[in-house]
Amino acid sequence: MKKIELISVGELKFKGLKELEKQYSQKINRFVTFTAKNLKDFKIQNEEQKKKKEGEMMLQLLDPKDFVIALDQNGKKMDSVKFADFLSDKLAYGSDRIIFLIGGHSGLSEILDPRIDFKLSFSDMTVAHDIFRILFLEQLYRAFTIIKGTKYHR
Repeated sequence: MKKIELISVGELKFKGLKELEKQYSQKINRFVTFTAKNLKDFKIQNEEQKKKKEGEMMLQLLDPKDFVIALDQNGKKMDSVKFADFLSDKLAYGSDRIIFLIGGHSGLSEILDPRIDFKLSFSDMTVAHDIFRILFLEQLYRAFTIIKGTKYHR
């Protein structure tokens, strides 16, 4: 079975969001093996040093065969149906493991650029880090319901 993994920086801070993360993870696991890894959020004052440390931790978790998607404000924008088509294509013809990356509050480190296969943007708006993670999970679940033709998307 194909695998999808979300790697992000920091733990969710609110109990309600943790519960939503758990619920969406369970729903996504009906379609694909899904895991979420939360990396330690270092308390480093220098933003560039902090991003670099986060990037190094992410690099250690990546396999050369992984298809890596950075969730990045400057990436390509898609609606839910196009995202579902994109995901379906990658699952059918791509790597066995798709990795989505969410950086810390300062974004993703440039040291990840050589490993990033695609950059995806959800919006030009700034969204709170914790809320964005839930938004991503909801859209990932929605993509699978579109792929499978279930009622959820409507």
